[in-house]
Amino acid sequence: MADGNAQFVLHCGARQVSREELDRVEPPAATATWFPVKHATVVDSVQRSLAAAGFDVRRATFGLARDNHRMFATLDLTSELAFGASLAVGVRNSTDKSFPIGFCAGSRTFVCDNLAFRSELTVTKKHTRNGRIRFEGEIARAITTLSAFQQHETRRVVVLQECGLTDQAAEALMLRSFESGLISHRMLPKVIQEWRRPSFPEFAPRTAWSMFNAFTTALGPRAETNPQEHARTTMQVGALVDAAAGIKPFALAAPATESAEPTTAA
Repeated sequence: MADGNAQFVLHCGARQVSREELDRVEPPAATATWFPVKHATVVDSVQRSLAAAGFDVRRATFGLARDNHRMFATLDLTSELAFGASLAVGVRNSTDKSFPIGFCAGSRTFVCDNLAFRSELTVTKKHTRNGRIRFEGEIARAITTLSAFQQHETRRVVVLQECGLTDQAAEALMLRSFESGLISHRMLPKVIQEWRRPSFPEFAPRTAWSMFNAFTTALGPRAETNPQEHARTTMQVGALVDAAAGIKPFALAAPATESAEPTTAA
């Protein structure tokens, strides 16, 4: 991900912005029944809830699209998952009724700065006066699930790093990702190259972790050109590799409906 002070071109005319510019964006005027939430208010609520839950933000980047009505932020946390990877959170918001406030939880790999999301939690909030008052509580409750996710993700990374993968098995995964539409015909050769000749020596071992990072390295530019599509694709690619490694799926869910901690199968 580019440095927070750098500018890059995002999908559909979107752009990266500083926190100061984000703070200046105001939502449309509320109506009698619809109360849009300011982007900066969403980010502030997330950061306060993260701090209250014991998570520290190491780096934050922000992007705006569609005349500033749509926002996507990435918050890299100091929480280490396993050797070479840390916890990351993605936040989205809209003030044009296109989608509700949402979160993605995942990881960033230190060596290549790869970002990959694993689970998404949407805070469904009715655009009413009471809904606007309650959304901060919903964000706080959602973030309380991150501790369970962090534990699960730590086990997952270790399993991937220890799971050997033959060239035949890796090629089957790459073909499956192409046939399912996750990877385009233009992207597939890049994934193949990253598997056969990794850009980083850390991924030379023939493991499921190296396979996963072959995908995320090839998909890396999409995090800047289309962050929401990147989040969706890395979730699906991660599920594909996890299945090959025998890892049980994990989905962030609202604590009110699901409190049991998921498990990872070695």
